[in-house]
Amino acid sequence: MRPRAACIALLLALPPALTLTPTVGSVGSAPAAGVSAGALLGGPRAAQAAVAVQLSLEELVSRAAFVVVATATEQRSQWEELGGARRIVTYTRLSVDRPVAGQPDGEIWVRTLGGVVGDVGQQVSGDAQLRIGAQAMIFVSRTRGALVVSGMAQGHYPVVDGGEPPRANGAAGARRVAVRRLTASPDTGTVLPRTGPAIAASEQLVGATLDAACELVSRAWKASHAQN
Repeated sequence: MRPRAACIALLLALPPALTLTPTVGSVGSAPAAGVSAGALLGGPRAAQAAVAVQLSLEELVSRAAFVVVATATEQRSQWEELGGARRIVTYTRLSVDRPVAGQPDGEIWVRTLGGVVGDVGQQVSGDAQLRIGAQAMIFVSRTRGALVVSGMAQGHYPVVDGGEPPRANGAAGARRVAVRRLTASPDTGTVLPRTGPAIAASEQLVGATLDAACELVSRAWKASHAQN
């Protein structure tokens, strides 16, 4: 099987979910945000990670319907039938801060695997973890009536505060210049190295300033869609 075909096959396979449920009756203190009482009481357990091949930037943009810099503002989790099994999924509402490529939908709800419904929680390694109030660059694809993150966690790049050192010819005691940079998604699962001439998107985007990353994605998008 060709490397690209193998990559697509691996990413289309849904990763397993670790389900946590309560083991005792009540809890004296409230759980941390985004974690169910059941997940806390179940204790730490190893989750099987998703396995994927590193995607290039060209592959990410070719799969995406659009790319945005957006902030997660709202979430809701529910049970759905996916891949022949009932799973918990989470829908996250995104407020678009900066369109990067393509035409974003007017209202964006992105579906990711895992979440908490009642006292049952499911954790899925390898999918994007969108956190309320956090800004990220997100590659978004359409699939079966839902919007999902392209390449799962490989299409999710949180934006963090960084800094540039003052220039050598600057005044003594000059302050560092605040910049915004991209970082890797918190849990990418098991990602296998690429084979072939194209480099992984993460090598180009992680650590890049937000402006530089937007320019890279915009150029890759135009080149990809000019060929189609």
